[in-house]
Amino acid sequence: MPKIKKNVNDENKCPKKMSVKKKSKPVFKFDMKRILKDRQAEGEFWKKNAELDKEMKIVDDLFQKEVNNTIKQNEDKYPLILPTVGYVIFDPSKFNENFEKNPDVTGSHLQQLLLMSIEENELKAKIIFNNLMKSNWSPVFEDVQRTLSNWGADLNSLTNSTLLKCEIQDCENMKRHNFELVMNFISYNILKNNKKFSEDELLTLAQYIAKISLDRFCGQMINVINKLFSACIETALQEDDDTSIITFAQGLYSQFNNKLLKMVVTLFLPLEGNIMKKVYTYLTFKLYKSLLERTNNISAFPSNIQEWFVQDLVDKEFFNRRPKRLLYHLIRLLEHVVIVFDLYSDEKKLSEMYDFLNALAKPTGISDSLKLVNILDQWRLGLFRLHVNRNNVLF
Repeated sequence: MPKIKKNVNDENKCPKKMSVKKKSKPVFKFDMKRILKDRQAEGEFWKKNAELDKEMKIVDDLFQKEVNNTIKQNEDKYPLILPTVGYVIFDPSKFNENFEKNPDVTGSHLQQLLLMSIEENELKAKIIFNNLMKSNWSPVFEDVQRTLSNWGADLNSLTNSTLLKCEIQDCENMKRHNFELVMNFISYNILKNNKKFSEDELLTLAQYIAKISLDRFCGQMINVINKLFSACIETALQEDDDTSIITFAQGLYSQFNNKLLKMVVTLFLPLEGNIMKKVYTYLTFKLYKSLLERTNNISAFPSNIQEWFVQDLVDKEFFNRRPKRLLYHLIRLLEHVVIVFDLYSDEKKLSEMYDFLNALAKPTGISDSLKLVNILDQWRLGLFRLHVNRNNVLF
């Protein structure tokens, strides 16, 4: 019997289910040629940038010279008028601190300092600043407290263990130039004549500054805040006195635990001074171990850069059992730690840490996952650049 040929186009035959091929995401690869080309362009950019900086410095010097001449000419035009008796700059009755030990607020230089802290006219405030700098007068700790209180700051809240609202931003009398001039003047005098302040006074002032740095208004002037904070720490503590350094750092850790990640970036970076580096090391390393829940046998200062490698301390399951926000905080902390402590020096280990964190960051699903991957890719690119430079590859 002859075989019946099956009709391919038989209408009664159920068609096969259409299968949709999923497009696989291409594996990310580094384009060596493009990176080398970027390196060449980057080298040319920095060369031109250096030349431009020299030209800008000449312009800045000429501009500053003109500003100094203008201020000098205006000192006669705007003579310094100190408040007469009965005009209250500073009213200690408003504040909790007791200033009866040194009640003389009518002294000429202290009066100028308080006036500078609220003078609305920036030019007049700078004239007062120049007069104080020429006078060779140095304020004492109580004078600094008076100035802060003159802005409406509650000194008790500045050293309180809990984060209370800093009322310094509510003072209508203080402008940006007032804050910057006062902070610069105090920093200058601490570095010039540290005998005016005791160790406890300097560390208390550092606590004030740490609290003020979190204030929404004062945080905009981070450069002068960073400068004063560093001056207090470097002057008060000794590099070989680990006990005092740990005591102060532990106080900051306890007080600013919830804001510590923001504070270490705000107050410590870029690092200037060996004592600041030791305080920063203690704070970041303790926070790092705390995030990984490895608080037993914690060392004060990491003796080896390998102590920072997360894959040696926890596995992937650790992060699967914890809130996804933990990974965000960890990578943000390591973002600046990698650079500050030059973890790039151990290329193999850092590459392993990159792969470990990258595998965790991509599937998180959190809104910041792309940002975290970008941070990690920047590390990888920096690692590649160092590898190229160490092998003396010429571009």
